[in-house]
Amino acid sequence: MTFRKKSKDVFALGLSNFGTSIIFGLFWMYLATLLPKTEYGELGFFMSIANVAFAISFLGLGVTIVIYEPKNHNVFPAAFVLSLISSGLASVIVYVLYQNVPLSILVFGMTIFFILTSGLNGKKRYRDYSIHVMIRAAASVALSLIFYQYLGMNGILVGYFVASLIVLWELAGLMKNRKIDFSILKPKVGFMANMWAKRMSGVMFWWGDKLVIGTLFGYSLLASYQFASQYLILLDAIPRTISQYLMPQEAEGLKNKKIKILAVTFAFIVAIVSIIFIPFGIKSFLPQYEESILPIQIMSGGIIPLVISGIQTSQFLGNEKGLVVLIGNISESGLYLILIIILGQFYGIVGFAIGFLVATTMRAIFNLIMSKRMRSTINTC
Repeated sequence: MTFRKKSKDVFALGLSNFGTSIIFGLFWMYLATLLPKTEYGELGFFMSIANVAFAISFLGLGVTIVIYEPKNHNVFPAAFVLSLISSGLASVIVYVLYQNVPLSILVFGMTIFFILTSGLNGKKRYRDYSIHVMIRAAASVALSLIFYQYLGMNGILVGYFVASLIVLWELAGLMKNRKIDFSILKPKVGFMANMWAKRMSGVMFWWGDKLVIGTLFGYSLLASYQFASQYLILLDAIPRTISQYLMPQEAEGLKNKKIKILAVTFAFIVAIVSIIFIPFGIKSFLPQYEESILPIQIMSGGIIPLVISGIQTSQFLGNEKGLVVLIGNISESGLYLILIIILGQFYGIVGFAIGFLVATTMRAIFNLIMSKRMRSTINTC
């Protein structure tokens, strides 16, 4: 595969990730003006519940598909059926706990979307993957605003659910002439368990913070932090793009050194530009959110360690070193949540942002150390 072809694939993934990040980011900023502050925080709390419940029920199947499908292991059919069963159970539990039907069905809808797009990614159908991600983002916004008129805040959850089902037409192609054989997954249970724990720790990092903040500091402060974190969602498209592209490539032994160097360089540029221009942007267009300027600047610096960690994580997963990823994720998430509790009491949302930057930096350092040790082991052998 030529560098030009690789660049096009990365661009396709990057376009979808940045496109969806912009769409959702602007949408959530609009919601901040549409909903009362406490309701805005409550919506963020519910979305966090949905993401955590989804991660619990997904059983590490997404990464398993992305890693083993390129190796011609017929894992998708069994993974698809298993994910439906587990997410159905999770949806029932969420309903019992919160008595909220839209929240419950959203968990199931997220599973449908992510299991099918994992299948596309595992087949290296990057452009098809990108198209579906973009369509879901646009449909989520449009449908949420429509259902909001009739169901209020719950209508937004319904909109996200319905939009997640649009990818269903890909199911026939992904399942065509393929047998559902659960025995194929049996030798991979250990890997799946590691990926499940990795996913859980990652979700707790990105969504668990809002559960902690909403529970300990209230929906009002959560709403302020929710707004500040929207810019980070945009920046996170960079490491997500690189990781999604590199995982199946690393699984086949391809190193992509130029792509990695380009990604880190781009992250440095984005961080510097963000720190310089964010104050002007918010003061000019959203002066009511001036309190979010410093937190956003601090969190912008985290894009550099996030990209570095994403590159190394793809290398670890491609070489089936899931335990290293798991340890790194748990350490990063645990440190972040602890710092939220400690620093939040003294510095509010600025303390949350500092905790984020410290945790991501420590994770990048850990990944680099482990990557160096892995290379030394390979060279010794």
